[in-house]
Amino acid sequence: MSLLVATALADGSAEDAANTLAADLRKGLGDASPALVCVFASTKQPLEQVLSITSAAFPQACVVGASTAGEFTEVRDAKGAVTAFAVAGDVVAHAGIGTGLAANPEAAVSTALSSLPATESGFPSVTAIMLLDPLTGSGEEAVLIAATMLGDGVPLAGGAAGDDLAMKTTHVGVGTRVAADAVVLVKLFTKVPLGVGVCHGHRPLSEPLTVTKASGSVVHEINGRPAWEVWAEHTKSAARKRGVDPAGLVDADIGGFLLRYEAGLAAGKDLKIRAPLGRGADGSLSFACGIPQGAEIRITESEPEEQIDSARAAAERARASLGGGKVAGALVFDCICRNLILGDRFHAAVNQVSQALGDVPLAGFETYGEIALAAGDMSGFHNTTTVVLAFPE
Repeated sequence: MSLLVATALADGSAEDAANTLAADLRKGLGDASPALVCVFASTKQPLEQVLSITSAAFPQACVVGASTAGEFTEVRDAKGAVTAFAVAGDVVAHAGIGTGLAANPEAAVSTALSSLPATESGFPSVTAIMLLDPLTGSGEEAVLIAATMLGDGVPLAGGAAGDDLAMKTTHVGVGTRVAADAVVLVKLFTKVPLGVGVCHGHRPLSEPLTVTKASGSVVHEINGRPAWEVWAEHTKSAARKRGVDPAGLVDADIGGFLLRYEAGLAAGKDLKIRAPLGRGADGSLSFACGIPQGAEIRITESEPEEQIDSARAAAERARASLGGGKVAGALVFDCICRNLILGDRFHAAVNQVSQALGDVPLAGFETYGEIALAAGDMSGFHNTTTVVLAFPE
């Protein structure tokens, strides 16, 4: 046996959903026992309860999970549900959790990695999965710290937990332990490498701009002017083609407008997307994660078709990193912002991922941030992006 993947999605109470998932995963794996089980649960199904039941159902497996802002498999997408991914075969998995991410990201990541082995005899390839609480504001820093601690040559993929857009508390967990303000790291040891692909569906509208005043996740000024004033100026032409005048937008309409026109942070030949969430009374813009003062950004534009195409491109990149061979299945981390852009077309993007990988099973969740390393210039922490972790047959 090489690798075998099974996925499942269930609604209902935490107990009912977890039991249904366990039964469906067993059916999908047949006689094989999973080495890793990932469960992603909405706030309607408390993660602690779902993980406890799943851990009991698969006592020999490494079981990890995160709370979500939406759930999906290759079959359908949902809200208020639980999705699961399991992989069996020539793979060994170990996971750890670290807390206190907001106060000390380095200590949290170090704790999560401290019990994980450096090697596994007979399994030369190592890939890491990272799940974290994004409301700490430490996503970017935690990813870079993890990359350093994991060492060169260890690809990293993952996502930031959600809470159905409440923006109050997100959770991650290992086994029966669940926490907020925490990070989970999984080390997967395989006989052959796994594939990571990442892509966003944004194109630049503006020339490079400089963040001249910022604090944390709030950008106050760009090129010495109020951030919203610059945003409205550079999006005016494109927005008016859609019948929208940025100058006339009320606060209730700002969120939807900013989903179309997000920030692109310079990252080599490409851009890392940063999602603006709202406009302050002083003309500042608040973002989903920190943007440092002095950063070079470009205002971007996004259309639904480009979001669908970029999902397929992420899958194609993941498959290409496997040498184009057959894929057993995939874990997918997809931003909630992409769902808000695509609406009822969101699953069309998921379908493109599955098809590009060879009509394979996949499972994932809608995140508050995506993680990808070892993917060229797009490495790091992202918003409004698709990250695909592909498992070869």
